[in-house]
Amino acid sequence: MKGLNKLALATAVAAAPFAAQAELTAMSDQAMGDTTGQAGVTIELNTQVSMDQIQYSQSTDSAATGSLLVNNLSIGGMDSGGPFGEGLDVAINVDLPSGQTAEDSLSDFGSKAGSDAGLGGQDLTLNDGDALISVQSYKTDADGDAVPVDMNLNVGGTANNALQLESSDGDSSATLVSSIDMDVFLSQLDIIARTDNVVGGDSSSGSLEIEAGFAIDNLNAEFDVAAVGLEGMRMAGAGSLPVLKGAAKGNGDVLGGGAAIVSMDIGQGQALSGTGTANGETLRVNLDNFQADVWMPTINVGGGDGTTASVGSVGISNLQVSNTQMAIYGRE
Repeated sequence: MKGLNKLALATAVAAAPFAAQAELTAMSDQAMGDTTGQAGVTIELNTQVSMDQIQYSQSTDSAATGSLLVNNLSIGGMDSGGPFGEGLDVAINVDLPSGQTAEDSLSDFGSKAGSDAGLGGQDLTLNDGDALISVQSYKTDADGDAVPVDMNLNVGGTANNALQLESSDGDSSATLVSSIDMDVFLSQLDIIARTDNVVGGDSSSGSLEIEAGFAIDNLNAEFDVAAVGLEGMRMAGAGSLPVLKGAAKGNGDVLGGGAAIVSMDIGQGQALSGTGTANGETLRVNLDNFQADVWMPTINVGGGDGTTASVGSVGISNLQVSNTQMAIYGRE
């Protein structure tokens, strides 16, 4: 019965004589999966994404404003050899737990979390009606072991115009950041869509919990607005600074000391000030936990004569941000 899916099973049941259905008992999603072999959905994706420009302005029909421009954005794989190819390779697992048994937890649905204790310290047991979206790589290394999702992010391209300000008529502009290029390794990304609102707003609006583990390798950026440039910046888990200083580039070695972690909740809630919106509907982003080590081996500062020179290196150990709340809303 491996080829039998839930739709086919439901159709067969509906077509059966009424008397034969009298003894049927509704099955949970997990029990249905045991019967049909379809306990969830996996979407495998190989892709490259590019955008010429993202333009943000506060223009209305009656008044034009200046714009903030993000130019020449591209996202793809690292293409550094081994399992890391040119495209972004991900497997997206979607599961709808029953919430009726103790087994309905992250690790039971193939999450890379390794445990059900959230990165923010909370219990991440899944409830009936919740949805778990777990993102990971579908590739393995030469030994058959799972590898992290690899991603290259570039903004600015060859035009060196990553982030700009532009006047309302488009006649003048300023380049704030000319280029950003980085490699990202994603060891865990779990998105839990909740039926309840964990940020304290309207209980019927639901909410999202995001748990992620990642590392950044070989980040290069030029901040024109401050005449500062970074070369080879790295970020990974707290306590990994010695690894960041010596790991090889482009092969995931930056994760050797563990991943940087972030745990956050997103939903509808009240403004922190208690004012600003008539109905209290603001976008709330609560950062429960962020932990990382950062290594910046080369920091360049403009010399005033058109040249740049390194002023040295900076290492940050055990950077932690927790219990941080943010409310975002428009003003009339």
